[in-house]
Amino acid sequence: MTEQHQLERAPEMRMVDRMLFFSDAVFAIVLTLLVLELRPPEASDDAGLAIALKALSPKFFAFAASFALVSIFWTAHMAITRRLAVFDWTAAWINLLFLFSIAVMPFVSALLGAGGNAGLAWRLYCSALVFASAASTLLVLALTRGKGRLVGGISLREKFYRLFRSASPGIAFGVGLWLSLNGEDRLSAFCWVLIPVLLLFAQAFLAQRAV
Repeated sequence: MTEQHQLERAPEMRMVDRMLFFSDAVFAIVLTLLVLELRPPEASDDAGLAIALKALSPKFFAFAASFALVSIFWTAHMAITRRLAVFDWTAAWINLLFLFSIAVMPFVSALLGAGGNAGLAWRLYCSALVFASAASTLLVLALTRGKGRLVGGISLREKFYRLFRSASPGIAFGVGLWLSLNGEDRLSAFCWVLIPVLLLFAQAFLAQRAV
């Protein structure tokens, strides 16, 4: 690459860097905000502290689950954008939509911690994850449309892998939402188990040639 070509591409690459730095900042802030619901309980002795910590367990579960899920979205986002070579306004706007879905996670996580994994709080939580997964999948489609906007391009096999990986949390929590709406709250609470199963399936059958 000539020096002239590098100078011509410099403004575009700065735009790519700004979009990715902003995205990472949003993820970092969201992961930090998740823990704010975990306030140290007030207790005068060990027995009281044990009781208070037990009462806090639903909020801790909501924090741990949400932290893990946001981390899954972050790794998927990093994997598809680390090779981004061309700034694209369509992808930038879809990225903002995806970040919006991530930004609501502290709110729905707080609802889950207060309301438990049943009823309206759980359904809103599932809906938020379905939305985030759909936005992530849409971002993959935007970045790989046409000849793609990634260094080295992208094969059809890798494209399917990235799409399936982005869709996996939405599939799992879509099943959970469907079960909850049909009165199967106890079974719905275990829908997250589908995520590692789906990711292992993608790794085994779609990622063999993925970069």
